[in-house]
Order: sequence, then structure tokens, then C-alpha cells
Amino acid sequence: MAGAVRQGLPLGLWRCPLRQLTGIPCPTCFLTRSVLATLRGDWAQAVTWHALGPVLVVLALGLGVWTLLGGRTSGRPLMLGGCGVALLGLAYWLWRLWGWGHGVPLPG
Repeated sequence: MAGAVRQGLPLGLWRCPLRQLTGIPCPTCFLTRSVLATLRGDWAQAVTWHALGPVLVVLALGLGVWTLLGGRTSGRPLMLGGCGVALLGLAYWLWRLWGWGHGVPLPG
């Protein structure tokens, strides 16, 4: 928890149950830290934590602006986009697991 305080994260964040039980980080491990680093403008640190953090921030901001400008979306494109992001996240997680299994250290 001290590491979280040093990174400027609020106290009280839940720990990953998968990592607690198995020692294997889940697909979203380090994503909160990545999003927070992105919002602070620290893109290098954000990508170090999780490469999809900046992507999610940009997508969320883009969707927010689109909605504020009166743009409408049907459920199908949002579902396809969500599935695409989920598949990208799964592929990224498997790539990171392979790296961690071959000596690449965990972030932080």
C-alpha cells in the first residue's frame, strides 16, 4: 500500500483477487494506475503501468464529446467496439503474461 501512496493513488483501492489467490495479475491489473497517470499527463508512466490506460481515456473522452455534441449511437456499434476492446485487452494480457513468465518484471 505504501507504493500506492508514493504513486499518488488514493488509499482504499481493492487489491486484485486473482493476483491475491494465484500471484498472476489479471487483465486489468495496473489499469487504474495507468488511467490516473494518463490524466496527470504522464504518458510514459501510464504506458509502463498498462498500455491500454491511455487508449481508454481517449475513448472515454471521445465518447463524451460525441455525446455532448448530440451524436447518437446505437447499441450494436457500442457492443462491437466493446468486444473489440475486450479482445485487444485479452491479447495484451496474454502478451504481458508471456513476458512476465520470461523474466520481465512487473510494473512498480
